[in-house]
Amino acid sequence: MQSADTVAVICDETEGLSYYADFAQLDALFADPALARDRTYLGRLREYLNDDSVAPMVIRRLVQRHPDNADAVFRALLRKPTFAWERDGEELLRRRKAKHFAHEPLPTVTPVGDRLAELLCRHGRKRQ
Repeated sequence: MQSADTVAVICDETEGLSYYADFAQLDALFADPALARDRTYLGRLREYLNDDSVAPMVIRRLVQRHPDNADAVFRALLRKPTFAWERDGEELLRRRKAKHFAHEPLPTVTPVGDRLAELLCRHGRKRQ
């Protein structure tokens, strides 16, 4: 992530706290599918799809933020003119992110300092 122009911090109730390099580039692509003409945008999306460390939730969030543009973006990426996220999106994620569907998702681990751990314990959470 040291070479990333931007880093997104996503806190998901199931996946936990995660960091994603160049998420803003993907958000821009989904906001304006015309950017798919630039290979760097599609390349970043392809990296996200092929990277086992990127949870399917990240792709779903991009689609949720820009639902009207998801089909155009994935049609350009996959070179499938009939691709429809509503119909084909979950199958795509299950194929490309098979490891994430093989087990219950586990939240990522974030180091917690002593003071925060103390506050969490006071509010009914066990310190581990």
